Amino acid sequence: MAIKFFEWLINKTAKTATVNVDCTELFAAAREYAVRDLCFQACVDMIANAIGRCEFRTYRRGEEVRDREYYMLNIEPNANHNSTDFWHKVIYQLYATNEALIIPTRSRSGIEGLVCADSWNMEGGWPQRQNEYTDVQVGQLTYTKTFREGDVLHLRLNAANVKPLLDGLYQSYANMLDAAETYYTTRNGAHLKVHVGTIESQKPGFAEAFAEKLQKEVVPYLKGANGVLPEFDGYQYEVQNFGGSATSDETRKLVEDVFNMTARAFGIPVVLVNGAVEGTTDANRRFLTYVIDPLCDQIQEEINRKRYGYEAWSTGSYVRVDSSSIIHFDIFENAANIEKVVGSGIFSLNDVLRAANQEPIDEEWADAHYMTLNISTMGEQTRTLGGG
Repeated sequence: MAIKFFEWLINKTAKTATVNVDCTELFAAAREYAVRDLCFQACVDMIANAIGRCEFRTYRRGEEVRDREYYMLNIEPNANHNSTDFWHKVIYQLYATNEALIIPTRSRSGIEGLVCADSWNMEGGWPQRQNEYTDVQVGQLTYTKTFREGDVLHLRLNAANVKPLLDGLYQSYANMLDAAETYYTTRNGAHLKVHVGTIESQKPGFAEAFAEKLQKEVVPYLKGANGVLPEFDGYQYEVQNFGGSATSDETRKLVEDVFNMTARAFGIPVVLVNGAVEGTTDANRRFLTYVIDPLCDQIQEEINRKRYGYEAWSTGSYVRVDSSSIIHFDIFENAANIEKVVGSGIFSLNDVLRAANQEPIDEEWADAHYMTLNISTMGEQTRTLGGG
């Protein structure tokens, strides 16, 4: 929120060196950014949580291994963050600024790590020459080193940043939220109309005395659960009714609209952010297909081309981001399906255990592939029917 207020103040002072901001305007901005941040953070957290559950599977010469690279990508990318925290920061940077920069580091013991940069300057756009990154800042540290494209992992979300477009739409909804809140307050608030006699209103110092009277007598009467309002000669109070009470449904619907609009901009099915239960199975499938899998593809492509290269990749050394563990897997609910995928020879027993987030069996037979006798080639079936 502090960053958002800083941006808001920058926009306020864009034309003049100083500007006066009253408390009402400040609280209105806080309310607007609260709704905006709530929607944005909810969608980003949903995507970051999904990426955080992915497993970065490492392969060396065609065989899957769990080496230092696996530990760095899945457990501890650097000394101050675990992998979930690290990937949350990467995804937030990616959606907040449309790009994220990951740079390599080394501890004093020589162990390599990865950190997500907070800010940087890039010089590039050349067809064959690598881009250069300077003034890379991570936390309180600003690197004096110039990083080249081959040294970093540079992720870019979209060709054009959609965040400014969302902010423009948020402003329209902020105005409507203000109108809905004003309507709610007006309809449900207590209102009095005061008739002041002519003689009373012409007395010296009437305006100051009347204002003091409102603050000491009328306002506490309207706000209190119980109260007494004295009525003197020259004053007559009349209760104002603006047509009954109002509910907060309009405000709630507007906030839901902002959530739905933000989810659509992120490509997230709306039912996943508005709490609906119906259709979540299909929505989860679409969420993984159109939001998570493209991110996984970009991350693994960037890792493979920068940290491995063609020579290693061509010999079967690479990283694959596995998103199959994002959706909770109930091993008992899927028992029939497990029998089919194992009995058809597609997966081994250890493959199924890994998909269910269970420890694999350290036996050769658990890595073998099995096929039931009910499955055979077309030729064998026709020979059986023909008596062969």
